[in-house]
Amino acid sequence: MHLDDYKPLIEQLLPIYNQPDFEAVFQLLTQHESGPIRLQIKMEINRLMTPCNKIIDLRGRVKGQCRQYTFKGLNHWLDDVAINIYHHRKAIFADQYCYGLYEELINTHNNFRILHQQQKISPSNTTPTDTQYSLFQAQLIRFGYYLNREEKRLSIATQIALTLANEQQILATTVDLSLSGARCKVPTAFDYQLGQTITASFPQLAQQYQDARLNQSHYYRILAIDDIQENDSIKWLRLLALTDNTALQAIIKHDQHQSLSLKNHDDKIIQLRTQGYEHCYLKHTITMPLFFAGENLKYSLLTDHNQHQWQYWHDERNQPVINHLLSATRIKNLELSGISHTSTLIYSFFHEHQGQRYFYSAALPEMTRQQRLLFWQIGAKRESWRVMRLTIYPLTQNDTQTLAQLTPEMMPYCQDLSHIGTLQDLTHAEVQPDYLCGMPSTLSAQELNQFRHPRNPISQAEAIHFDPKPLRSESRFNYKTSIVLQQNQHRISGYLIDFSSRGLNIHLDQPLRCKQGDIVLIEFTQLARSTKNDILKKMPYQIIRTSPNGKNIQLITIENEDGLLGGQFLRTLIEFNLERLALCKEPQPSPAMLLTMHQMLLTRLHSLPYFAEKVDHKIKIKAVGSNFPLSPLANMLHQLSDNDRLDLDIIFKQRVKEMLANPMRPRDKPQSPFIHELYLAVEYHDNQIHKIETKLRGDFEDLATQRVYIQQARQQGELFALRITALPLLNPLTILISQKLSKLARLSLHRARALEIEFTSLMGCGEIFDITDEVLIRLEIH
Repeated sequence: MHLDDYKPLIEQLLPIYNQPDFEAVFQLLTQHESGPIRLQIKMEINRLMTPCNKIIDLRGRVKGQCRQYTFKGLNHWLDDVAINIYHHRKAIFADQYCYGLYEELINTHNNFRILHQQQKISPSNTTPTDTQYSLFQAQLIRFGYYLNREEKRLSIATQIALTLANEQQILATTVDLSLSGARCKVPTAFDYQLGQTITASFPQLAQQYQDARLNQSHYYRILAIDDIQENDSIKWLRLLALTDNTALQAIIKHDQHQSLSLKNHDDKIIQLRTQGYEHCYLKHTITMPLFFAGENLKYSLLTDHNQHQWQYWHDERNQPVINHLLSATRIKNLELSGISHTSTLIYSFFHEHQGQRYFYSAALPEMTRQQRLLFWQIGAKRESWRVMRLTIYPLTQNDTQTLAQLTPEMMPYCQDLSHIGTLQDLTHAEVQPDYLCGMPSTLSAQELNQFRHPRNPISQAEAIHFDPKPLRSESRFNYKTSIVLQQNQHRISGYLIDFSSRGLNIHLDQPLRCKQGDIVLIEFTQLARSTKNDILKKMPYQIIRTSPNGKNIQLITIENEDGLLGGQFLRTLIEFNLERLALCKEPQPSPAMLLTMHQMLLTRLHSLPYFAEKVDHKIKIKAVGSNFPLSPLANMLHQLSDNDRLDLDIIFKQRVKEMLANPMRPRDKPQSPFIHELYLAVEYHDNQIHKIETKLRGDFEDLATQRVYIQQARQQGELFALRITALPLLNPLTILISQKLSKLARLSLHRARALEIEFTSLMGCGEIFDITDEVLIRLEIH
C-alpha cells in the first residue's frame, strides 16, 4: 500500500477530524478497504492532525523575501508563497495549526531543498507541471482608463495591515506611498474586487516613528489589481485613499524632503502598456468609429481593416454618401435623450441602373415584418448585401471636462461634438442564405422605394486615419497647365490642378458624365509642345473619382504599355524639375486630436478584443480588452476563471487550428479577418454556471436543427451567439506608440525595451462580438 494512492480520501476526512460524525463517515468511505489499510489511513490522519507548536522560519531557505507573520499565537517568518498556501489550506485542516499544515509550509515549491531535489531527478522521469493559468486564461485589460498621477510617490517597503470587506485580515508590504494612495504587494489567496473599500494601518511605521496614529485604520479603495508574471503567488494592489491620514502624510513629506528615492515612472509604464494594446486593437478593428456634431456626421476614424466600410458608401462617382445612411431623421429617431447609449440593426444593398448606383437601407425599427421580409428577399440575393449594427453614445459633460484636461488645445475642434458612434459590419457570406429562408412577403417590390437614398448632397464628413502616418504612395505636386480630355468622340478642355507620376487631379471647363472605372485619354497641350514625345498627346487614364457637378475629376494611370511609358516620362519630368515644383503637403491629423478621439472611443467598446502570442510552439491568449463594468458576455467568461482573468478556454480549446493557428498564420498581404459564428448554451444552477455547450454554425445539419438548438438553449438557460474574428499581426506598433516608447526609453531603457518586445511578440488578434439579437431576428425566433 502507498498512502499517496489514498490522498484524495484523506483530504476528504481531514476537515471533519474533530467532528462527532467523523467515525461514521470514515467507516462509510473506507467500507471497501481491508482492516490494515483502514488502520494505516487513520494513523496518517491522526499524524497530520496532531497539534503543532513549531516556529517556522523560512529565511534563507526559500527563493523569496520573508517577513514576520503571526497565526495561532506564534510568530513565524514566511514568504508570500507560504502565506498564500497557509490561507488556501488552513480550511482543509479545520483551521488548526497541525503537523500536516506545518509540512506543507516548509515544503513549498520555491524551497531551496525542494528545488535541489527536483534538479537531481532525471527529466525523463518527471512530468511537466501545469502553469497557473491555462493557455486561454487571458489577462483582463481595462481599455480607456488611465491612472494619471499628479504627485510624486515615495518608494518604501513597509508592512501594511489590510482588512477586506468580509473582515479578512491581510499583512501586506507596500511598494510605494503617496499622499493620496498606495501600491502594495499582497498574496493571491484572497478575493480582491475592483472598487472594493478596505481599511489599512501601518504597524511597522507606527513602531519606527513612535506614532500611535499610524495604527489607526483608514479607508482605501482598490483601483487596480495587477498580476506579477514571475510570481503567481503575489498580486499588486493600487489603492486610493478615501480618508486623510495626517501622520502618514507628515512622514511622506518629510522623507521626500530628505531626497529619498522617488519612483515616478511606473504609472507611465502601466499607462503605455494599456495604450499599446489599445492601439493594436484600433489598428486592426473592423468597427468604424463615427463622431457626430448634432445630427450630422463630422468625422470617421479609418483603419486598414474598416476602410472597406467607408469605401462601400461611395457611389459610381466615388463620392461618399454615408450621410444618407446616417441621416438626421434616423439619428433623431434613435431617441438618445436620457440614456447611456442606443443600438439598432441596419440592412442595406445597392442597385445599379443606367450607370448610376442607388443605395437602399432600413433600420430595424423603421420596418414592419412584411417590409423586413421583402427587404431581405430582394437585398440578400445581392453581393452588395450588408448587415450593420449602429450604436450611438451621447457625450456627457464629464466627457467634455476630461477631454479639456487631456488635450485643451483640441477643444475648439471637438467642442461641437455631441455623439460618438460605432458602425459594425456584421455581414457574413456563409449566413447570407439564412435571410432568404423566411416566409415570402406579401408586398410588392415598389414598397422599398421609401428606403432608397437620394444621390445628393454628398457627405461632408472628414475621414481621418487613426494613426498620423503618410498614406500616399508617392509625392504630389501643384502644377497648372492646360489639358484636353477625350472620351469616345467627346473632347473637353481643362487644366491640371496637381499631379504625380501615377495620377492626375484635373478641372474641366464643361461637365463630363462619367463614373469610376471609365477610361479616358489625356492630352497635355502645353507640355506636348515642349517635347517631341507623342505619348503626352494620348496618355490613357482611368477615372477614380468625379465631383457631383462632373467638372473636378481624379485619374490614375493604366497599367499598359502606353500608361507605363507615360508614367515613366512624368517621373523623369518630376526628377529634373523637382526644385521648381510645389509639393502638395499631405494633411495629417493632429496627434492630440487623435488621442482625444481614442479616449472617447475606447471607453465605449462594443466587443472583446483579444491578443494572441506563441509560447513554446503553442498559441496562448495573452490579453483581452474590456470596459468596466463588464458586459454580460465578459462577466460570464470571468465566472469561468477562479481569478481576475477571462477564461476563453470554452471558445478556443478544441478549435485552436481552425480559429487561431490558420487565421493567424503570417501572410504577405493584408487580408480580411477570418470569421466564425459560435453558439454558447449556458446552464445555471444556484446562480452559478453548471454547464456550457458550444457549437459552430457549421456543426448544424440544417437551419431547422439550428433553430431547435437555440430555442432549447434559451429555455434551459442562456444563449450567447458570438461572431469571432481573427487575423495575423504584421506590425502591432503604431506611430504614436513608437513615439511614446522612444520617450520612455530616455527614462528607463530596459523597461521600454521589455514593452516593445511584449508588443512585437504578439502573433495575432481578433474581436468577439455578441450578436445574439441579430441571430434571433435573422432566424425569426421570438
